[in-house]
Amino acid sequence: MSLNPVLPLLAVLLAALPLSARSEAEPAPALVLEKSVLLMRHGVRSPNQTPEQLAKSSTRPWPAWPVGPGLLTERGSALLQTLGGWYRLHYADLGLLPADGCPAKGSVVNWSDNAAARIPLSAQALLDGLAPGCGLKAAFAPQTAVDLLFNPVGAGTCPIKAGLAAKAVRKAAGGDLDAAAASIRPVLRRLQEILRVRSLVGCADGASPCGLDGQINILSDGPDGPKLDGGITRAATVSENFLFAYMDGRPDSEIAWGDATTPEALAELSPPRNLFLKLLRKPPYLAARHMTTLGRAVLAELDAAAANPARLVIFMGRDQHVAGMSGLLGIDWTLPGQPDDAPPGATIAFERLRNPANGQTYVRLKLYYQTLVQMRENAVLDREHPPGEVRLPIPGCEAYAIDGACPLPVLRARLEQAFAPECPIRLQ
Repeated sequence: MSLNPVLPLLAVLLAALPLSARSEAEPAPALVLEKSVLLMRHGVRSPNQTPEQLAKSSTRPWPAWPVGPGLLTERGSALLQTLGGWYRLHYADLGLLPADGCPAKGSVVNWSDNAAARIPLSAQALLDGLAPGCGLKAAFAPQTAVDLLFNPVGAGTCPIKAGLAAKAVRKAAGGDLDAAAASIRPVLRRLQEILRVRSLVGCADGASPCGLDGQINILSDGPDGPKLDGGITRAATVSENFLFAYMDGRPDSEIAWGDATTPEALAELSPPRNLFLKLLRKPPYLAARHMTTLGRAVLAELDAAAANPARLVIFMGRDQHVAGMSGLLGIDWTLPGQPDDAPPGATIAFERLRNPANGQTYVRLKLYYQTLVQMRENAVLDREHPPGEVRLPIPGCEAYAIDGACPLPVLRARLEQAFAPECPIRLQ
């Protein structure tokens, strides 16, 4: 795990907070969990394109899926129900939820992005697994309007300046998009071997035809921020579609046409997907515009008074929200057993704890996820077989942390430093 450098402004902000560093010699107090705020990606979906639309990307026929393009699959729903059941068990063990029966009214609340039907359907599946038979319903805005919380750029409340956005993407690429593509050239060539097709357009230096490794990567301005076309994006789409097929339990013959059917083989093909996230979702400038409104909502939930009945708050979004929070906080991660940096069902958990000795509030940041094998098998998740878990240390909190938990004022300072000042403080 690698952490981005902490900007000097954070030190200034922390200097004004009533905190004191804890000596390593001091025994760590037992912190009590009070609340958890989950930021999640939706479940496994089908490819966003039909087999006919994908046809030009390969000489081999793409397999048909049992649902239409971009929809939550039956396996995707089942996986989220399994994950929801584990969250119930996990947070019941920690005293946050009851072990049996339905959670108290208002103790579990949720809000979903409305950009695609698969997102609130994912939330519903999770709730059905978390509290079966209890009537918990996914909450979301009508799809006739843009959700200001999840889509502030599209709504126009957090505008992106094209020049600054392009600069941010190129910086993340190390200065040159084609050089970034060159860093994963062996993977692009391997994908090219699987796809068995070469392009007649978009080739570097007019060298037509060309493979994914020889396509120009073009950055343009889109309504929701910069768009990237070329080898990186096309390879990212292909490799993610292979992952979806594996996670969905499709036959081996339908996973990369049988050419990459193991977790190890799929991991070797995943760098383009993670590079796409790095370039388009994680740059601080872009993350700030996409995530400031949602980040403030997370802070508001963590700040909510103890009298507030909500104990588990669920925000169900997309990969751009999970990856965007990574960029906002300046935290990178790798997920053992899962090559995708923001896989379906990935959950960033902001777990609020209290020190009973002095009442100070802390936040422990974790990322929960199902491994490729767990998803392939829809494996049971229980105390002996939990999902994957990675602790995410908050930059600038090393001197103040207790067992990996950071004082809430430090997290708040980190986020306030990263937020885009032009985004509204409150939703209208």
